[in-house]
Amino acid sequence: MTTYAGAILPSGLPSDPTYGAAYKFLPAPLTLPYPSALASNPLSAGPLTNNLPVAEIVSTFAGNMVRQFEQDWYHHVHLLPAKIALGNLLSTQIRQVEVWNAHFAPKTLSAIVGQNDGGITLAAPANPPTTYGMLESRQHNVSVSLDGPPVIEASFTFQFPDEAPTLSISGRRVVVFGLKPNWADGWLERLMWATDVLTARDGTEQRVSLRAKPRRSLEFSILVGRDDAALLDVLLSAWQSRVYALPIWPDKTFLSAAITAGGTVIPITTTSLEYEADGLLVIGSDSRNTEAAEVLSVASNAVTLKQPLLSNWPTGSFVVPARTARLRVSQAVSRVTDAIARARLVFDIAGTTAITKQESTTTFNSTPVWITRPNRVRDVDADYQRLAEVLDFGTGITAVDDHAARPFVRRSFDYIFKNRSEIAAFRGWLAARLGRLTAFWHPTWEASIVPTKKILSNQTVMTVASRGYALYFNPMPGRTEAAFLHKNGTWYFRTITSFGAGTTGDEEVMAINQSFGFDANPEDWVAIYFLEKTRLDADQIEINWQTDSVAEVSLPMRSVKS
Repeated sequence: MTTYAGAILPSGLPSDPTYGAAYKFLPAPLTLPYPSALASNPLSAGPLTNNLPVAEIVSTFAGNMVRQFEQDWYHHVHLLPAKIALGNLLSTQIRQVEVWNAHFAPKTLSAIVGQNDGGITLAAPANPPTTYGMLESRQHNVSVSLDGPPVIEASFTFQFPDEAPTLSISGRRVVVFGLKPNWADGWLERLMWATDVLTARDGTEQRVSLRAKPRRSLEFSILVGRDDAALLDVLLSAWQSRVYALPIWPDKTFLSAAITAGGTVIPITTTSLEYEADGLLVIGSDSRNTEAAEVLSVASNAVTLKQPLLSNWPTGSFVVPARTARLRVSQAVSRVTDAIARARLVFDIAGTTAITKQESTTTFNSTPVWITRPNRVRDVDADYQRLAEVLDFGTGITAVDDHAARPFVRRSFDYIFKNRSEIAAFRGWLAARLGRLTAFWHPTWEASIVPTKKILSNQTVMTVASRGYALYFNPMPGRTEAAFLHKNGTWYFRTITSFGAGTTGDEEVMAINQSFGFDANPEDWVAIYFLEKTRLDADQIEINWQTDSVAEVSLPMRSVKS
C-alpha cells in the first residue's frame, strides 16, 4: 500500500502520484496524541513537544444551591402536625403532637410560649428547659376543653436555639342546646332568600338573585320545670352570644339498639332527614345528658361519625341532626312560678342552608306548573294591583296612565303537607324558586270557566257558561291560558285563542289551541281554572311544623308578565 498526501491507495497500483486522481481516496486513520504515540512516531521535522494537559478556561455562572432531602428533612426541629383544625368543638378533645429534633446534635428547648390558649393545656414529657438528644422525638398531649373563648385561634411556640417552630390550633366551641320544644306551639322554620326585582312600565320584570342559598332561622317555645329552668338560665347567662349545636327536633329518631362508647356507626333511617356529611349530630337521653358528634358520611340506614362516641347510649336514646346556631341578642323569659319558665326562642342558623332543588315534573310551554291543591281553611284574598299613575295637578280633573293595561293579582294560599316525603318535595320546590326569582304556572283555583256542553275528541271549541269573556276578552292579559282537571286526576293545559257569543244568552264559546283527543261531558271535568304565570311575592317563607311529620305553609303569590 502506498500513501499520497494523506490518502491510501490499494496495494499493487502504480506509485506515480499522477494516478491518484483516478482512484477513490480513503480518509487517513485517526492518530491520537498520547505521549507514547508521539514518542514512537516522531514528526518528520521539529522537536517533539508534549503540551498536555491544556489549561481549562474559567467561566463564572450565577445560580442557587439545589436543596436535597437531607437539607429539607434534617437540621430542623419538626412539629408533627404543625396545625390542628378542630372544627366545631362539641366536647373535650385530646390530640398528640410529636416534637422531633432532626439535628445531628442535641438541642435545648428553653421555653414554650402560648398565645390565646384559654381552655387549652399542653402536657410535655419534661418541662422546659430540657434538652432533646440527637434525632430524639417526644409526644406532647394537647387538651382542648369547652371552657374558653368561643373562637379558638391559639398558638404554642417552641423556642429552640436559632429556630422557633409554632403549633397552631383553630376551631369553634359549641354547646348543645338540649331543651326540647313545646309542640303545642309548633316549630317555625324560616327560609330567607334575597331578590332584586326591577319592573318595567309594561310590567315586564328583571329579577336578580342576591343570595344563592337561603338564610335560615328556627323559632319554637319551651316550657320547662325546675331543673331545666336552671339549665336555661345557665345557657343564657354563659353562652347566649356564642354558637350552640341546635338539634333539628322534627328529625328526631330513636335508637333501636344500644351503642357503646367508641362506636362510630349509628344505625338509623336517614331518608328525608337533615343529616349531611361534615354536619352535626346529637345523641342523648334527656336535655342534660347529650353528646354531639361530627358526621363523616350518611347512608340511608346509618350515619358514620368522624370521632368515636365518648359515652354509652342505651336503646331508646334519641338521635337528631343538628346545626350550629345563635340566639338573638335579646331573649325574653317568663317565669310562670319560681320553678317553671317559659320562653319563645329564635335561633339564626350559622351559615347558609343547602337544600336540594326539586322542580315540578308537570310543565306547560317548558315552564313548571305548581298544581298542589291549597288548603282552603281560610278565605283567599285577591289584591288586583295595576301599574298605573294618577296625574293630579290639584286644579282640574285627574288622569290615569295605565302602563301595563292589565292587573297583577296577589293571592296568598295555605298548604298542608302530611308526611315527610311531601315536606321534602315542597322544600325542594321552594329551593328551585329561589324566593321571588323563578316564575311558574299556577292555577287561580277559581272556578271561572264552567262547561255546559259535551266537547268531542277532535273539537277545539268548548261551550261554557257566559261570564262576559266574549265581551271583554281582547285577548285579556293573564287570561289566555287554562288548566283543565279531569275527574281521573289528569291535568290538561291549553291556550285560549278567543271567546265568542254562544247560541243562547247564557252561553259563550271558548276556542283553544288543541283538542283533547277524547270526548268529554261537562261532568267529566272536576274544574277548569285560568292559568297564570306567577312568582312568589316574598323572599322569606315560613314553614310551620305542627308535628314532626305535618307542616303548614302560607305562600304569597303574584302574577307576572314574564
